[in-house]
Amino acid sequence: MKNILTILTLYILATFPLGAQNEVVMQRLSRLPNIIEMPYNEVVQKCIDDYTADAGKKGEVGLMLGRMNFYVAAFEEALEAESLPLELRYLPMVESQLKMDAVNKEGAAGLWQFGITAAKEQGLEVTSLVDERCDIQKSSKAAAHLLKELYASLGDWELAIAAFRGGLPTVSKALQRSGGVKDFWKVYLYLPAEVRSCVPQFIAANYIMTYYCEHGITPVTLPLPSKSDTVKVHHKLALGQVAAVCDIPLDTLKVLNPQYRAGIVPEDYSLRLPLEKVNVFIGREDDVHTYEADKWLTVRTEVAVPKTASKPATRRTTNRRRRR
Repeated sequence: MKNILTILTLYILATFPLGAQNEVVMQRLSRLPNIIEMPYNEVVQKCIDDYTADAGKKGEVGLMLGRMNFYVAAFEEALEAESLPLELRYLPMVESQLKMDAVNKEGAAGLWQFGITAAKEQGLEVTSLVDERCDIQKSSKAAAHLLKELYASLGDWELAIAAFRGGLPTVSKALQRSGGVKDFWKVYLYLPAEVRSCVPQFIAANYIMTYYCEHGITPVTLPLPSKSDTVKVHHKLALGQVAAVCDIPLDTLKVLNPQYRAGIVPEDYSLRLPLEKVNVFIGREDDVHTYEADKWLTVRTEVAVPKTASKPATRRTTNRRRRR
């Protein structure tokens, strides 16, 4: 019955004149229970059309809906802790398409796309082993804290979102050039193209994540644990050791712990596990640490320096007459 209603809705929309379709979208945006303004214009409509252009685009939205089910609790907890509007939970959809391992051409990484400098300013650790830009909870808390700072500085949520993408100096320069009016759409043309695009994309993301059914989009169910929890590890471990001893798919561990770049969890760091495996790990942590340790954790801590150089072997040659 639901599928029939969806097809009927799509058919009715398709028969509407373009202006009438735009009116429908405008009304839907106005009904969103948001604090942040969600105005309608042709730029927003184009961003919505990008999500619904063809079956491939709709499939990508279905995947993002599936990923959102996994990440949304962390997003909302971080935003609630800073008393921020919950519609900001859709900003990572714009920044990274909800891909935890996303890295852009400037090197920004993670769901919220932090650059290294911005990450360290927000207290996130970035080393060869650990990249907390990819830690779901820590990066979400850092993003919420930064968004709160930007809003306090600019006094406008759309400008704060633009500054989250392009940096506060970029938005401040645009404000100066536009006459100082704190209105994103009056500053719009003074912003770099990539920065100005993030606000209409954000509005479109809120629209499509609310009205996806009306566009015939189905969420994709992903093979991710519905519940998980963290444990503190007392020895350096490899995710491969945990997978083998605790009978957890390695791919699942990598999805749950994307911050560990080399698949190594340092001592005294946290490890996220499927909830039903937490007690298994606690009871067998020593077994995990010793399991094939030579294979997973072989690192030389001391190396002897040779006292004398060994001489290379001399080659023996035999003189032979060349045959005519």
